[in-house]
Amino acid sequence: MNLLTALRIALNALVIHKGRSALTSLGIIIGTGAVISMVSAGGGARQKLDERLDNVGKTLIIIRAGARTANGTLADIKPLTNEEATLLRRQLRSSVTGLAEVQATVRPVSTRARNCVTMIVGTSPDMQKVRAWVVQHGRFISEEDLKKQAAVCVIAPTVREKLFPDNPNPVGQVIRIDRLTLRIVGVVEGKGRSPIGGDQDDQIFIPLNTLQRKLVGDESLSMLLTSVDSVDKLEKTKEDISRILREKRRVKPGLEDFDVSSVQEMAEIAVVMTRTMQFLIGIIASISLVVGGIGIMNIMLVSVTERTREIGIRMAIGATPADVLTQFLIEAVLLSLLGGVIGITLGIGAAVALAWAAGWPIFIDYSMVVLSFVVSGGVGVFFGYYPALKASRLDPIEALRYE
Repeated sequence: MNLLTALRIALNALVIHKGRSALTSLGIIIGTGAVISMVSAGGGARQKLDERLDNVGKTLIIIRAGARTANGTLADIKPLTNEEATLLRRQLRSSVTGLAEVQATVRPVSTRARNCVTMIVGTSPDMQKVRAWVVQHGRFISEEDLKKQAAVCVIAPTVREKLFPDNPNPVGQVIRIDRLTLRIVGVVEGKGRSPIGGDQDDQIFIPLNTLQRKLVGDESLSMLLTSVDSVDKLEKTKEDISRILREKRRVKPGLEDFDVSSVQEMAEIAVVMTRTMQFLIGIIASISLVVGGIGIMNIMLVSVTERTREIGIRMAIGATPADVLTQFLIEAVLLSLLGGVIGITLGIGAAVALAWAAGWPIFIDYSMVVLSFVVSGGVGVFFGYYPALKASRLDPIEALRYE
């Protein structure tokens, strides 16, 4: 008996019992579908996270006041100072792209026609280099603005849309923050959402000393931002920053009252979480495949019992035990592969739906698709072999007598 004939007979046997075949394949369908959809969802989520990290800056280093506690919060906060910022800028000049002081406050902002509440960020010109802000109109804050404590500002797209919805270039316009009147000297291009979901474009940049002396009356800093030109330099630069601040503050290693972290750490945490989730999904999928394989074995044993007389007739007219074994093994593999194909199709559909709903890129790992198909076939071979072997060992005479 050739392979095509065996396949035709196997398909006929599955079609005769369509409902039973579909239910038997359900475990395989669930297992392969879960693997494809979750791997694809994880890949799409990682791509989306990478896009957001690129917008923030993968080589960005954040220096904050306060020691990091076991639960990730900051305690024992001793504010950062302008003097410490100057020291770091001087000693790290050759290893970083710049260092930007940051003091932020949330305040109502108004024009003659509109108002909103937004983040006011007092900073230095290095902010443009450190965060890679691209100026769309006008210019960014300059050193001259800092020297003069100039009443100028640079706005991000969300603020522009709120205050000047009909004016794409409001450079030269005036806004008010409390009693402080500021002239807009620049508009930066948007960066979108941060990895934690915050709107990076909902902020206004003003000279640091203008905010400190004319708006909040406090010269402490919220944080310092710096960046390097390569991810490879991140750890060395973080160690240097920690050393300089320990010496300045006269604290021992392990007793720091400041925190130095990088955006790259967020990416690593997200990757670990994604891999853990995919591992758990893989375990669930494996259980589904085993359950599906047991179902295939059970149904094939039932099929052998139902078709005992048929097996006897085939052997009587010349079929060998190898032919019978091959026939039933092909039926088991075909049943498993059909479940795998349906599961892969549903998994890809689920991955596309998840990507559309979550707003992340569609990611299909075709190597996983191939692996799922191969595993489905392997399940059919493994769990279908015993029933096929049992069928091939039937005594033809006893089989012909079976009612």
